[in-house]
Amino acid sequence: MKNIFNTIKKVTLPLLVLAMLASCGDEHDFTPYATSAPKNTANVKFIHSAVGSNGTNFQVNYFMGADKISSVGVTVGLPIGTTFGSVYPVTLYGLVQSGDQPFSVVTPKIAATSTAPEIPAVERVAGKLVTEKGKYYSNFLIGSPPNIAPVTYSTYQINDDFSVALDKTKAYIRFINVISNTPFTGFDLGIIKTTSISGAATTVTKEIQTYKNVTFKGGDEKFIAIEAQDPSDARGYQIQLRVPGSVTNNPTLASPSLIANQANSGTGIFVPRAGRIYTIFCRGFLGGLSAGAPSATVNIPTIGWYTNN
Repeated sequence: MKNIFNTIKKVTLPLLVLAMLASCGDEHDFTPYATSAPKNTANVKFIHSAVGSNGTNFQVNYFMGADKISSVGVTVGLPIGTTFGSVYPVTLYGLVQSGDQPFSVVTPKIAATSTAPEIPAVERVAGKLVTEKGKYYSNFLIGSPPNIAPVTYSTYQINDDFSVALDKTKAYIRFINVISNTPFTGFDLGIIKTTSISGAATTVTKEIQTYKNVTFKGGDEKFIAIEAQDPSDARGYQIQLRVPGSVTNNPTLASPSLIANQANSGTGIFVPRAGRIYTIFCRGFLGGLSAGAPSATVNIPTIGWYTNN
């Protein structure tokens, strides 16, 4: 019976990882290390934060050598990859062979149709993925300003060190800026909490954390502690990306001081829970960009976040 239990445990864990790494679609192509992870592995999250040339965005798949390390769904016969603004894997981390490994980021080929020719695959990044055994990383795909040709792409990798998260009553965050045309003065980011006063209709609003003058690829890879949201309160915190020096404690701050106030959840609300670790990041293009022209809605600076642990 004990041997049977051990066998079930060994089989179930890889299957659970596979299920959580799956992307949407009718079929899936999983990371080759999910089912047979080598002994010397590292853990990586991949974040697609590169605006395409002239604002025309693209999907990507990640490769180590010839092996795809990101999953890909198949819809109506067309392969798709990770979209702009997305994080892969959404939960947990992808397992990769540690050390200096050949690495590339590729936009998948789109097959020809009766009305459109084939669009060939495009290699966006070619180089090495450098990791250490047992460590955790976030790897951002970034680009040079997409309105200035030629546009080039690269990756920006940071360490995900969870050892600072000692107080389990707190949540932990960091802020990373990957907007390529960030002004030299950077952006400010404020996290605002609204708390109800017991027995009264009034509320108290306060800014619990502020990052100041964060430039492109700026921020701090170290996580810091903040007040966690009470489990019974689902309202969450508001996050504001602002020009430096604007008022920091007003959740209704109007443009132009408020550059962006939205999140990848679609709700614009961040709910940090006790004991959890999060990366908040801003992506997009200052002034927006669509078909080579400024846009008030397309590729505007946007705040997103993902759970590290």
